[in-house]
Amino acid sequence: DKERDLNQVKDISAGIGGFDLSDTEDHTSACIEWAIPETGEVVLLNHTWVPQAKVDSDNEKIDYRSLKEEGLLTIVPGEYVRKELVFDWFVEQSKKYKIEKIMYDPAKAFGLVEELKGYGFECEVVRQGFITLGPALDDLKERFLDGNVVFNDNRLFRWYTNNVVLKTDRNGNHLPTKQNKYRKIDGFAA
Repeated sequence: DKERDLNQVKDISAGIGGFDLSDTEDHTSACIEWAIPETGEVVLLNHTWVPQAKVDSDNEKIDYRSLKEEGLLTIVPGEYVRKELVFDWFVEQSKKYKIEKIMYDPAKAFGLVEELKGYGFECEVVRQGFITLGPALDDLKERFLDGNVVFNDNRLFRWYTNNVVLKTDRNGNHLPTKQNKYRKIDGFAA
């Protein structure tokens, strides 16, 4: 993984946001990515929220507290992650970086999307399916192989990525899935 100063990236291009919302006691993640045409790189900024109930259950055997200390995730009180936290994160990031638009899967996202639009963000639906995600996954695979996915050695994002298994349909299109229920991919999906 290469390192990239996000202060330099913000002057190159506007970022594209995305998020993956959770059900009760699960990970919620948001991401901003910048495409750097001159180098072929994609630079990522990723953040995750995990409810305290998830931390207490310890099913994944993850050191959530050290990830929190590194600033990679936020542990929130209770049994679920409130969508307002994702909204607040995007607003805070928009004060530092230009965000062109925020992509989202409409499942469970209605209220959050309405708030984001009300704040002034452009939002665009991306349905989670073979046809919509297949080409993006093919492109991303090539970027990973070329060493052009820059995530500044975010070990939580690396864990999410290593948990991805590509499911293939009869036409050769791919869809990211997790290896099992304890191998989360939320940060990758975002």
